[in-house]
This record gives sequence, structure tokens and C-alpha cells, in this order.
Amino acid sequence: MKYTRFEWWLPKLLCLIAACALWVYVMNEQNPQVENTYTVPVETRNLDRSLVATNVPSTVKVKVRMSRSDMIYMRSDNIKAYVDLTGITDGDYPNTPIHVSVPGDESVVSVTPKTFDLNVDTYAVKTLPANVQIFGTPETNFSVESKKVTPDTITIAGSSSMIAKADRAVVSVNIAGKEKSFTEFDSVNILDADGNTVTGLDIMPSQVKVAVKMKEATKLGNLPVRIDTKGEPAKGYKVGRITITPPVATITAPISFFSSNKTLDLDPIDVTGASSDIHQVVNVNVPSGGSVAVPKVTVVVEIDKD
Repeated sequence: MKYTRFEWWLPKLLCLIAACALWVYVMNEQNPQVENTYTVPVETRNLDRSLVATNVPSTVKVKVRMSRSDMIYMRSDNIKAYVDLTGITDGDYPNTPIHVSVPGDESVVSVTPKTFDLNVDTYAVKTLPANVQIFGTPETNFSVESKKVTPDTITIAGSSSMIAKADRAVVSVNIAGKEKSFTEFDSVNILDADGNTVTGLDIMPSQVKVAVKMKEATKLGNLPVRIDTKGEPAKGYKVGRITITPPVATITAPISFFSSNKTLDLDPIDVTGASSDIHQVVNVNVPSGGSVAVPKVTVVVEIDKD
């Protein structure tokens, strides 16, 4: 019995089709198609340098269909999401599409959001003085004496409409519980005339150094004046009575000074080799952060025979 050429090839063709079907079945069973969602940053492409785009979503959710084996190697940075702004001028562009590209044979199932309302404005730059805003309650009897910010000017850049709203650059510093001077780095916040934060701007620098000098409250008080001697008088003599005029000093000093000092001590008088009374005008030591009503006192050290 003779077979035609078609009859001879038909079994082979059927076997090939069956093999392909079996391969597809096995691949789908062993390496099926799966879906996964990735968070992808949105790029702005081809925008003129004199313009700035606002309202562009920072990220989108991209659902991708791929084989299970490909999913093992897929990362969010393999996916690109972008807005193409070729030829765009300033104005409003509702329903602007977000484009997504994925590598290989993967397919995009969905993008969220898929479109957005784009605003394009002219680019502007502005300089503002840096203002330090103090908040919080310091330690009892303490307050801010001075504050210094470095640098003292802030440069902001962005859309013209947002730059026009910017009224001041504020650096907020918390002094709660503070009693000692301190230096710290704090963030800069841009506010409008009503005190609301203006967003969407580049702030340069975004942080500044703030030096805050604290001071303690002072009070007026009286303390007895006290003085010692040093050295030894001449042979056969000794130190007798010491008289200070005036004996009490009226001083203005930090409140804590009066708590830790019950007398106002003067520098000692040298009696080395003395054989007669010593009369000396002595400067009154001024407490740190304070003052004295009478800056000098007269001291008489009596030298008696032993």
C-alpha cells in the first residue's frame, strides 16, 4: 500500500502540534503568569529649563503581569514611569497621561493614577532672611538673651505662583527646659503672609545652624564682704582685726548666685613681712552676669605684736 506525501507528513505534524501544546501546558503549570504591584517614582522628562511642573505625582502604583520566574528578578527600579513634557508651555493641562515602560515580555495591567491635572509655571528664585522662632518654656528664671542663625539668608526656587506666596523663612527652635546656651541644626520652613506652609519649593539650605544664648534672671541683694590674708607678718607680729568699709556689698547678680554664696569674697591681702597696720583699697569682685553698687572697699588689717 502506497502513502501520499501528505499522509506521510500528517502524523509528524500532529505529533509536533501535540508536543507544542504539551510544552505550553507544562510551562503554564510550572512557570505560570502572575501579577504583582510596584511603587514607582515618576520622572519629568523634556521640560524646558525656564519652566517648572507642579502637581506631578511623586509615585504611581504599577501592576505588572509576568512569568513567575521573571518576578524573582523584577524590582521597582526596573520599571520607569514618566511624564513627557516635550513642547509644553506654562498653563494647565488636565488629564495628562503618565507613561510606563517595563523590560522584556512583561505587560502593564494597570497604572494608578493613570492621569493627573498638570500645571506648568515659569521658574523663579527669591531670597528671604532667616527668622528664628522660639517656642517652649525654659528652666525657671531663664530666658533667651540672643540668637544667631548661620547662614542668615535663605534662597528658594520653584514656580512663580508659589514664590509669590512665600513671605518669610522661619526656623523653629525649642527651648523647653533649657538653661544653658546651645547650638543646633534646624530645618527651614517657608510660610505665607497668613502663617501657612508654602510647599513645592526648593529651599537652599534646607537646614541652618542656630546658636542660642541663654541668660538667668537677676535680682538685687546684699552680701557681707569677706577677705583673707596671705603670707606671714614680720617676726614678733601677728594679724589682728580686719575692718572692711563698707562691710556689706549691694550687688545685682543671677538668682542662683545668692543661693550658692553667703558672702562676697575679695582677693586676699598680702601681709608678708608687715610690722604695722595695712590700709588698702580693694576692688570688689563682680559676679558673672552681675554688677556692684560700690566697686571698691577700704580694708584695714591691724598688725599686732605677738
